[in-house]
Amino acid sequence: MPAPIRDLVVDYQKRLERLAPVELIEVAETRRDPMQKGDLRALAQEGERLRRLLPKGAMMVPLASNGRTFSSMELANEVRRMREEATREVFFVIGGPDGLDQTLLAMGSWRLSLGAMTFPHMLVRVMLLEQLYRAMTILGGIPYHR
Repeated sequence: MPAPIRDLVVDYQKRLERLAPVELIEVAETRRDPMQKGDLRALAQEGERLRRLLPKGAMMVPLASNGRTFSSMELANEVRRMREEATREVFFVIGGPDGLDQTLLAMGSWRLSLGAMTFPHMLVRVMLLEQLYRAMTILGGIPYHR
């Protein structure tokens, strides 16, 4: 990951950690045949590695282009709802360049979309962390969201 993007990830992770526990876990991508787009074998292998990391009872929210879109206020309300339901752990799962395995997607409590546009894969982590931080500041009445 280029240094400027890594710096943004670290910055938003530190900001968010002041408001909620955060852990970033990376799973190595499976090598793909560059001539075969959407390598289902590779997606299944990555999905299995991700499934093994999910604690029993944790809520899993995969990011997917066909997921729910939220305004920042709506996402804050969703986070509030999860807190009120005493959701212990929430895992937001970002797939590789080809997305996520269908089996893993089906395991999600719901799917999150950051919008209809396609973003560079390396920016999605920054965007998700920033939006989660924004949601937490909204809930905490911290003057960040405008």
